[in-house]
Amino acid sequence: MEWIRRTFFCKMVVALGCGAVGAVAAHADDYLGYQGTASDLRSHAFLYREQHVLASRNGQPSERVVLYTCRNGAPFARKTVSYVNPLAPNFELEDASSGMVEGIRPAGGGRDVFFRADKSDAEKSKPLPTVPGLVADAGFDEFVRANWQSLSSEQELTVPFLIPSRLDDMNFRIGELHQSKVDGVPVEVFRLKLSGFFGWFLPGIDVYYDTHDHVLMRYVGLSDLRDASGDNMKVDIRFDPRDRKTATEADLDRALHARLAPCT
Repeated sequence: MEWIRRTFFCKMVVALGCGAVGAVAAHADDYLGYQGTASDLRSHAFLYREQHVLASRNGQPSERVVLYTCRNGAPFARKTVSYVNPLAPNFELEDASSGMVEGIRPAGGGRDVFFRADKSDAEKSKPLPTVPGLVADAGFDEFVRANWQSLSSEQELTVPFLIPSRLDDMNFRIGELHQSKVDGVPVEVFRLKLSGFFGWFLPGIDVYYDTHDHVLMRYVGLSDLRDASGDNMKVDIRFDPRDRKTATEADLDRALHARLAPCT
């Protein structure tokens, strides 16, 4: 099952085509900055930080840039998101450590999904699946909020989720696991798992959302970033609500143009 583990899972919580970010964000109403710290799920050792700058217009997300940083704060990966579709936005993730690139981008009159495993690999792409209700990357956050009442009422939903490494979607199930607390804050814990046969063998992804504000506070599962062996990291990411603060267009622009380099 390891080939399935490597190929199928990607992180859906954070996260953001590059060229559109600066132009669209210039007209955004609000900017928000926050960060998450990822540790190894087993050893609890520090892995990386995620530094988010989110631009919103009329209360809806428009653009996002995420820098993934080393222990010393230097960025080694970046994700850009353009919310042309709330559930399946355009995005590009670039990891300077491995050379991995994946995302969704405009292509002719439509959109393509693309993926490259590492620097030595050739990029592959194909037209984005036209499945109704398709969810991709950061669109998962919007999916949870849009379906909060159903999910928190213990209804299990099935969602077609894009897997860039396969250039295709797969059906996942999501439902409420239990209620808990993170740093004293009441949260709803939802679990995302593959539907069907493979769902019995592969681990799920658990996401912890603030019960009141519906803000992600914790993510436990496989990251979309990979280790030196090419395996998706198993992570526990904590988002401290005290780190959420007003940001600016300049903050977004700096994140967009920051130089990426492998951690040393």
